[in-house]
Amino acid sequence: MTEKPDIDLYREQVLQAMLRLKGEGTSEEEVISILDSFSDEELAFGMPFNTPDETARMLLE
Repeated sequence: MTEKPDIDLYREQVLQAMLRLKGEGTSEEEVISILDSFSDEELAFGMPFNTPDETARMLLE
C-alpha cells in the first residue's frame, strides 16, 4: 500500500508537471481543479506505472 506522504509528493510532482505542460488558455486554477478531481486512491493506483509527467499529460488531455 502506498503511504500518504508518497501520494502527496507524487501529487505535487504531477501538479508541477501540469503547470509546465498546460496549454495557452488553461489557467492555474483549472489545472488545480483537474488534479483535485482525482482522489489519493486513484493517483496511488497509477503511481507504479506512470511518471508524474505521464500522469500530467493524461490529465491535461
